Amino acid sequence: MRAPRIRVLFRAAAGARIGFGHLVRCRSIARALSTDALVSVRGTRRTQHIARSHGWSLVDPFADRDLRHSAFDVIVIDEPSALHAAIWLRRARRLGIPVASVHDLGLGHIESDVRFDASADPILDPSILDARLRARRPVPRRVLVALGGAGHVRALAARLTDAIAARVPNVSIHVACGFLTDAGRPALANGRWVPAPDGLTGELSAASIVVTAGGVTLLEACALGVPAVALAVTDAQRPTIRAVTLAGAAIDAGAPPGSALIIAGAADAAAALLSDARACRRMSEAGRRLVDGLGVFRAADRLRDLGRACAA
Repeated sequence: MRAPRIRVLFRAAAGARIGFGHLVRCRSIARALSTDALVSVRGTRRTQHIARSHGWSLVDPFADRDLRHSAFDVIVIDEPSALHAAIWLRRARRLGIPVASVHDLGLGHIESDVRFDASADPILDPSILDARLRARRPVPRRVLVALGGAGHVRALAARLTDAIAARVPNVSIHVACGFLTDAGRPALANGRWVPAPDGLTGELSAASIVVTAGGVTLLEACALGVPAVALAVTDAQRPTIRAVTLAGAAIDAGAPPGSALIIAGAADAAAALLSDARACRRMSEAGRRLVDGLGVFRAADRLRDLGRACAA
């Protein structure tokens, strides 16, 4: 018997500075719920245009009557700013709509009806679990570079791919575009850009290792058993990288990622992993123990329960 669908509005922050990870999580939850990804985005018009072009359905219920008319069962807030999250919580309370909130280490904490700590129980795309259940057959010497969806990808990609190629002969380097437009992608002498509008599950499954930031992709790599070199793009990513490194599933390359020393260290770590099959196996096993890929389904079940309880 299929679980009844609920109508959910997601409220998420996104943009060039904070990236698009909050939006990606909202889409993952929508997919697990088999519901439409209806999202209100806190961001610039350009950010909203990018989100729309990547498949999100944007809604802008500025007035309470718009929210009431849409008859949402639940509002899910994925917002690192407690101030902005609280504004939406108050709106929902006025209208009697239950609220769930997604947090990273408590950032943006609000007194919602249901809270998800995505650092403790990662919310990943449902396709990750499907891929995890299949035997992974990585392409030898393929490196995936995935540093998030913000503008820093453009600045770092060429330097990082050049540094890795200088250390590893016959390496194949794929660089995730994130949310860059074609005009924002510089030519890569030692790598190639790969678009992934629906997620990086396929690219991760094929990679020998990944060089990534401390966001969703690092946790996806853990779930799939992909050895990782992690670069902290923001200070908020440091705790996640430390936790994954302590668990033995990643190498912490440090921060800031634009430093020549950090770029060199990340390339050295990538080269070392590619030449050490035993270390890769240990890291793969540690990652799979750390992240089981079921977090998004646990979140979806709790949201269904919340919607049903409030409708009763």
